[in-house]
Amino acid sequence: MIVNPFRYSAPVGGDDLVGRGAELELLQRTAEEGNNSRLVAPRRFGKTSLLRQLVSEARSDGWEAVYVDFFGVLTLADVAARIERAYRRDLSGVAGRWFDGVRRTLQSVEVGAGPISAGVSLRPGAAALQDRLDLPRRLHERHGRRTLVVFDEFQSVLATQDEVDALIRAEIQHHGDAASYVFAGSHVGMMRELFGDRRRAFYAQARELELPRLDPEAAANFVVRRFTDTSRDPGTALAPLLELADGHPQRTVLLAHGLWELTPAGTAADEATFAEALTQVMTEQLREFEGTWTTLAVGQRRVLTRIAEGVSGLYAGDAPGGRSGSNRTAVRALADRGEVVPERTARSGYRVVDPLLALWLRSGRPQTWPAE
Repeated sequence: MIVNPFRYSAPVGGDDLVGRGAELELLQRTAEEGNNSRLVAPRRFGKTSLLRQLVSEARSDGWEAVYVDFFGVLTLADVAARIERAYRRDLSGVAGRWFDGVRRTLQSVEVGAGPISAGVSLRPGAAALQDRLDLPRRLHERHGRRTLVVFDEFQSVLATQDEVDALIRAEIQHHGDAASYVFAGSHVGMMRELFGDRRRAFYAQARELELPRLDPEAAANFVVRRFTDTSRDPGTALAPLLELADGHPQRTVLLAHGLWELTPAGTAADEATFAEALTQVMTEQLREFEGTWTTLAVGQRRVLTRIAEGVSGLYAGDAPGGRSGSNRTAVRALADRGEVVPERTARSGYRVVDPLLALWLRSGRPQTWPAE
């Protein structure tokens, strides 16, 4: 049985990581130099896939590497527990055995039903977090191993305590040759606050990298190769697929998955095949689009729709909300959420990040697809 080669619902790596060679090389080089990076990308733009590939490459180069996902943390104890679990999962061999011993000396973190660490139970919070933040230095001191630490969804730590970023920086700034860090996040506004505000502890403390859209040639080669390897041909469906996906990584793969499903082995897809695949994909996404829509304020809905429609003059005096400045506020909020990004060639000066959401908006937000 030949399995559909397009994986769209989870992070990928290896040959499935498309068109991110330059970004991967930059992150690797920055870490080798002993510097830190910050990676910002909208949701489903390939950030986690890139980070996991970076971790894999670092291990191949002789580093220890730890990936920590902070999504949903609420307290300092949560942050400390996530870090400890990542070390337990990601360290192996000599480093893993070292950590098995060291973790029993860490201050306890009470989360849910019981402690994560054995040892004396102390008040969870700052001290427990500092213990875990100090692990790269201790590992380097004991075994001479450098550690790449990836903090994904780093903006989530802001929910735990005021100035928690200052607490974290106060600890890791002394790591020197022991560790390099990658701070990654999908909430553009909160990441900007953490690293772009002079009043914050991490101001100018990491090299910025934003993930661009996929190169059209790289995306085309990926789709064609996956079809060819499974005795299929994207045919004339390739052009409309790439045009609609517009370089969005997950949407490119999602559309290719749908097209592949409708293309029998030994045949070529055409524009009619793509239209059928698009109908299936859009039908499956309608509830998600409606969910996004309901989370937006009225002004944000209006502005997002105008951007999707390619309307010019968002800030003109005769535009709805233009004179009052509410459109500027809405654009900023949408950009902070990662729903829109600046686009020089767009009439509005912005584009909707998700091309399928933009299509739904341009089509009048139908409840069924295709729109009647």
